[in-house]
Amino acid sequence: MIKLAKFFLGAVIIFILLWYLYSHWADLNYLLKLRFYDILAIYSMTILGTLITSYIVHSLLKTFQIKTRFWDIVLLQNATNLLNYVPMRYGTVFRANYLKRNYGLKYTQFGAFFIYSMLIMTAASAGAGIFAMVFVCDLRCHETQVLIVIFFLALLASLIFAFVPLPIPPRTRKIGVIISNFLTARRQVSTHKRVLLKCSILFIVLLVLSSARLGIIYHSMGQDIHWAGYVVLGALGQIIFFLSITPGSLGIREIAISSGGLALNIPLKVGVLASLMDRAVILSWIFSVGSICAVYLWHKSPMDFRTPNKTEDK
Repeated sequence: MIKLAKFFLGAVIIFILLWYLYSHWADLNYLLKLRFYDILAIYSMTILGTLITSYIVHSLLKTFQIKTRFWDIVLLQNATNLLNYVPMRYGTVFRANYLKRNYGLKYTQFGAFFIYSMLIMTAASAGAGIFAMVFVCDLRCHETQVLIVIFFLALLASLIFAFVPLPIPPRTRKIGVIISNFLTARRQVSTHKRVLLKCSILFIVLLVLSSARLGIIYHSMGQDIHWAGYVVLGALGQIIFFLSITPGSLGIREIAISSGGLALNIPLKVGVLASLMDRAVILSWIFSVGSICAVYLWHKSPMDFRTPNKTEDK
């Protein structure tokens, strides 16, 4: 029910944003000037972003002494992205189940991997966002100050949760065993500083690609701002993914990017249109390529799509 409620909330927000665009369409329709080469560049960045994300997953799993096949992870990443948008199929659960059945990754280890990937992405995006705002934003502006506070809190919280040592409780009861296994996996990941640094750099590369994609869309709409402004918007969009209030931050990311554009003197209606166009690119890739990958993986092993058994090893 919670998953359905989140999906419904995202759909409602998108509907409201589309209605907002419809009510301002007379002032916006002339802005849609994406050329073929713009679209080609946008999808090329999307493909490259998928490959980099898959390599990050591939690298983080090595901290558990698990060697995965890279192209298998690419297929898994695309299928997971699709299933995260479908209310009755949970992409994260599917990926945990797949990695356990095919590579022996325990669910507690998957939990540590998943949380660390989110924390590293958030920390890298927040740090890059603060750095970029120095170049492009008026630090005396209220909207700018709000964004800086958001970025700073996200950076601080991510670093604390990622690296502050936590005591491992005794394995007395079942819940104690699960918590102990999770914290052990967390410590195992945190000791691989070189891997974490590499993944942080790759997340910044992902941020640059996402920012460039937004930059192409905004530029096609006649909104020429400083390059650092696109990095700020891209960082804000990346951080929102961590919240997961709706599937794929559907609607929430669009509101964040549109509102963040106000600090860059971008009209709200233009920001809404640009963010929805970027979402359209993401969804078209996910539902086309993701469907192909999901069908292939289902044909390969239907058991991976079933809900994990509670009696299995955690």
